[in-house]
Amino acid sequence: MPKLLDYVRWRGDLSFEKDPFNSLDAAFFATFSYLPFDKSVANHTLEEASKRLLYKRTKPYQLNTVDTTTLHLIPYSARYKDLEILDWTDKQQKEPPVQFTAMTLRLDKNTILVAFRGTDGSMIGLTEDINMSYQPQIVGQTVAADYLKEIAQRFPNDKIYTTGHSKGGNLATYAITGLPIGDEDRVIKAYSFDGPGFMKATYSTPAFQRMIPKMITYVPEGSIFGMMLDHPERTLVVSSDVHMVSQHDPRRWRAARNGFVLAPNGLTTASRVIRHSLISWNTAIPREERESLWMALFTTLEDENITEMNQLTAHKLRGAIQFSHAYLALDPEIRLLANKIVTDLASNTREHVHIPFINKAEVLEPLGNDSSKGPIVLDSYDGS
Repeated sequence: MPKLLDYVRWRGDLSFEKDPFNSLDAAFFATFSYLPFDKSVANHTLEEASKRLLYKRTKPYQLNTVDTTTLHLIPYSARYKDLEILDWTDKQQKEPPVQFTAMTLRLDKNTILVAFRGTDGSMIGLTEDINMSYQPQIVGQTVAADYLKEIAQRFPNDKIYTTGHSKGGNLATYAITGLPIGDEDRVIKAYSFDGPGFMKATYSTPAFQRMIPKMITYVPEGSIFGMMLDHPERTLVVSSDVHMVSQHDPRRWRAARNGFVLAPNGLTTASRVIRHSLISWNTAIPREERESLWMALFTTLEDENITEMNQLTAHKLRGAIQFSHAYLALDPEIRLLANKIVTDLASNTREHVHIPFINKAEVLEPLGNDSSKGPIVLDSYDGS
């Protein structure tokens, strides 16, 4: 099945004048923002930046196969190679946790694109993700809104797209709600790819409500992270033929000529069950208890010199031992709290989710794949 990089190969010879900017372009730049560039790429073209990263003699990082392919494709893509990087900004701090990267590109003489990076695998980034599950607003969202306001001031005559994947999609959506009223009309569209959504306290504000028509979210049919909170904006469910955990990567979604292929039956049963479990977790267990647990756990992991998630996942046995050490190092009262939370979550899931897993032929009734035409889920974070 064709995927995002196949689109770059097919349509890479067409300029934006011949074939206008679309959701596949937005997804491409949302994933491009994960590449390990730095502020030195400002005022360079994508071709120049890609070649320098690809052939850099000293590489203190590892590029996976997909990233390497992406960098190889850029110089051959008339659509992308001459685009100028106007800005690349990184910000990371431990307290309060902020893991933030954004880039600004010039698409044409009248239009810029701001792409926000999602979680980068650091414990700081993971802490932000966890905070999103029980805090209506995180510091990273404020940083993103301030960044977009600054960019809008630097380029006062341009129309604006924003885009991002995962947490980056949340930032791309949230950021446009912080623009001054005079700049709101300059936003063409804010794209989110499997972003986690928002709490009602956030999306019910007047600023957010005004900008909802500018927002669009794409989630894969087996979405997990994208089901964490609510999506009041238009949301489309995309077809993907890989395992649901791997579906979080937009480069593994089915692509057509100039857009993603929608999933015929909307979200899968498994995705909807996981969403209901996440809602149970977020609404049935008091916020204070969850916050105490996560703060203690991340502090203990830090004491064990664990700063990146891949320290726990790259070598499963070693990671399990490290995590066990961290868990056993928790204060006994916190360990009891952790056990209670897991028990409460399991109990809540059994009580509210009745899925006949034994008979796989029996599944939930299919829903829609476009929220503007019909519901893609039947439950909401606030219980209404």
